[in-house]
Amino acid sequence: MKLYLIRHGETDWNLRNMFYGWTDCDINQEGINQAHKLKNFFNTVTYDKIYSSDLRRAAHTAEIIARDKMIPVRKNNCFRELFFGDWEDKEGSYIKENHREELNRWIKEWKTSSLPGGEAFLDFYDRVTVGLTGVIKENKGKNIIIVSHNGPMSAMLCHLTGAGPDGFWRFFSEQGCYSSVLVSDAKTTIEKINCPVK
Repeated sequence: MKLYLIRHGETDWNLRNMFYGWTDCDINQEGINQAHKLKNFFNTVTYDKIYSSDLRRAAHTAEIIARDKMIPVRKNNCFRELFFGDWEDKEGSYIKENHREELNRWIKEWKTSSLPGGEAFLDFYDRVTVGLTGVIKENKGKNIIIVSHNGPMSAMLCHLTGAGPDGFWRFFSEQGCYSSVLVSDAKTTIEKINCPVK
């Protein structure tokens, strides 16, 4: 099977450097433009199903991509971003100013700790990879799109390559781009990472 992994389009929260894992904001005009460019590209690609996070920014991106082919978007909360707890809807500058000690601890111990009131990293990683494994089992031999967030896409790529949780920071997913992965029982092959569309 071939997996296409796509990060949602740009949001105003991206521009403000917000912590906004489960905050249900939408994409902005630039995000809509990015989604339309992806739609134009994927209109030339054969795919069988499209999945997304159930959060609006990912679902809206997926809906635009699938619009011309009229393929329904299958929303799955396994593909949500990490939940930032008490830091949801807070700007990075505010966190640095008011919670520097907790932030430094989390930066050093990100794998074994969680933000105040937030989701533990390993719980997040397991949630995402359980969702991914389910999609793979259901769709052997098919071409599948998953529209999600930067964190879950890093977790998926770590899982698919065997890097595991320790490899999480190796990957960063750009908005307006896609990554593609070939998956079989024998091996996994990363074809492209952050491939732009024209």
